[in-house]
Amino acid sequence: MTLEPRSIIADYNRADGTLTVHHSTQAPHMMQNVFATQLRMAEGDVRVICKDVGGSYGIKVHVYPDEMAVACMSRILGRPVKFIADRFEAFGSDIHARDHRIKGRLAVDAEGRFLAFDIDDLTGIGPYSVYPRTSAVEGNQVVNLCGGPYAFDNYRCTTTVVLQNKSPTCQYRAVGHPIATAVTEGLVDLAAQALGMDPVEIRRKNLIRDDAYPCTSPAGMKFEGLSHHASLDKLLEMVPVDRIRADQVEQRKRGVYRGLGIASFIELTNPSPFMYGIGGAKISAQDGCTVRMDPDGSVVALSGVTEQGQGTEAILAQIVAHGVGLPVSKVKVVTGDTQTTPYGGGTWACRGAGIGGEAALQSAIALKEQILEVAGAMLQAQGSSLDIVMGEIVDRATGQVRMPLSELGRIVYYRGDTLPKELSRELVQTRHFITKEYPFAFTNGIQASWLEVDVETGMVKLLEHWCVEDCGRVINPMLVDEQVRGGIVQGIGGALYEHCIYNEDGQLLTTTLADYLVPMAAEMPD
Repeated sequence: MTLEPRSIIADYNRADGTLTVHHSTQAPHMMQNVFATQLRMAEGDVRVICKDVGGSYGIKVHVYPDEMAVACMSRILGRPVKFIADRFEAFGSDIHARDHRIKGRLAVDAEGRFLAFDIDDLTGIGPYSVYPRTSAVEGNQVVNLCGGPYAFDNYRCTTTVVLQNKSPTCQYRAVGHPIATAVTEGLVDLAAQALGMDPVEIRRKNLIRDDAYPCTSPAGMKFEGLSHHASLDKLLEMVPVDRIRADQVEQRKRGVYRGLGIASFIELTNPSPFMYGIGGAKISAQDGCTVRMDPDGSVVALSGVTEQGQGTEAILAQIVAHGVGLPVSKVKVVTGDTQTTPYGGGTWACRGAGIGGEAALQSAIALKEQILEVAGAMLQAQGSSLDIVMGEIVDRATGQVRMPLSELGRIVYYRGDTLPKELSRELVQTRHFITKEYPFAFTNGIQASWLEVDVETGMVKLLEHWCVEDCGRVINPMLVDEQVRGGIVQGIGGALYEHCIYNEDGQLLTTTLADYLVPMAAEMPD
């Protein structure tokens, strides 16, 4: 569920035969192609504009019948047409997700070593497969990721999609990951119980070694540079296991049931064309960024990724500022407009920083090199002997300020006649980036939850929760903290509260926030 429901305004201009769509979407260029294809228009005659969006989580990366109807009506009428889903409509028409029935088995030897996983997944997808991303991806992700953190040699899996008279299901935040993690870690706990082993130790015995990379999982996933053991060690520094175990025994004497759960996981991010392009879907795996310096020394960055409330524009501004060498306040980021931004895949699967950010960095570095070449000509110095620091051109060796960027901009844009004729002076650079070496970029983490269960009512009370995420290089610590915190809260919702309930005729019953529960402050551990 998103804070802001889906919304769209389509405006067909009969005078020039163009369609402008203001759309709450994660993938403007994908939707540009969809509108053009279905309305039999040239792709260049369709413009999709997506400004700040109040949350998406994958819900707004799909094509919906009501939104296509809006574009069709505007084309027929030659007038703007608007649709904004209310909460009732959103519950009934937004894609649903995670409707699985899974049978899993784990083979272990007497010492607790994992030998094989056997997974049989049934994925409910509703009445049809959602275009163009297909509804089979979540089931595919589940069987790809089951057992992912662990070392074992043998794997057998099947996934089958089932058509239903329910709302369509498709990709939603962390596609398949929570299901695969729940199945895997549930089997690991059952194995520990059967063998009489400590749940922590059976995980330590079987997690892939941190020095074993690169490696390929039995499911065919290629991993590099993961840190399951380091993450487990960090978690155990945070979690007072001995105190919790002692409290658990003491509370059980009083009829209070408490438990400590631990779950390792891997995260699939930054998909390559292996995800969709290989199947013919027109969903770009690459993204681009154009970086331009204006006469006042400020920089404009235009990116194909979009802002859904996760802080994409903030981190792009940081990356460009770092790459060029100027204050963040001097960077203006423009996203979500197919007419002005480079072609790209948009925002999904954590690709905003990993793919969009890399394109921004490469563009910024290229612009810096161009600026220093011009500065060298103006200052009669080698460009390699200069640098840009906080918006000023300085001597690389001494740090002495030689010229502000605003002065260089003034000369280039207004007095180009004073520069050498053969000097390249385009203060704009565009770069694109795509994942090449691996089909995906993987990361990992581990979480622990200390909770209490009322065995009479089944109510669960969270007492404490811990999380360790291997984030790699952190661009913005505050955004990372809130992304992790938000992901935990959303995961708690999926595990304990959120549930789409239908009657025997396929009628959705949970269509208001009075019926469909989401976690709030009172449900969170301190």
